[in-house]
Amino acid sequence: MKRLTYLTCTLIVACMVAAMVGWSMAAGNFLIPVIAIPLGIIVILACRAQVDIVIADEREKRIRSKAALRTLEVVVIAGAIAAIILYSYVVSVPLAPIITGKLFLNDDGTQSMTIAEYKPGSVPGPQTLVRSTTIRNLNAMNESEAMTYCTYVREGFLENENRGLAGMTIGCILVILLATFGAFYLYYDRKY
Repeated sequence: MKRLTYLTCTLIVACMVAAMVGWSMAAGNFLIPVIAIPLGIIVILACRAQVDIVIADEREKRIRSKAALRTLEVVVIAGAIAAIILYSYVVSVPLAPIITGKLFLNDDGTQSMTIAEYKPGSVPGPQTLVRSTTIRNLNAMNESEAMTYCTYVREGFLENENRGLAGMTIGCILVILLATFGAFYLYYDRKY
């Protein structure tokens, strides 16, 4: 097997494993990655054993190792900073739903509360109202009222989850890792 054939096989296996892992995450079946990832590694190692030419010399291995180390150093530090910034953005006003609550004192001395959820980043008003509910007696709420009260924020972020923000984030991280590794690889290739 030639080097180009080996690289093609590696790319195909990596794409298939990534597709199976992505599908299993969407389907909620976490047994598939446990099988697919080791199986992909075995197939790649079997293909590598069939290569009849030298894949890399000592210089190439050192360049790859230095580039990988620098990539990890840069991406871990920058990733930690970016994660904090992005997390603060996710829970901030532009993406977070606006939830308001008003307490009312009833004629019989009990308190009632009206909770309203508005579209993220909008001004509360009748046009941007997503849903609202009223808890008749705040001090003696029943189980369904308590569940409704607790699920407002969690369900408010459901729209972001449905858009696939987690998948897009993982994809962007992979692209950043590959670009950083490529940049360091080219730098050390020219240096040595």
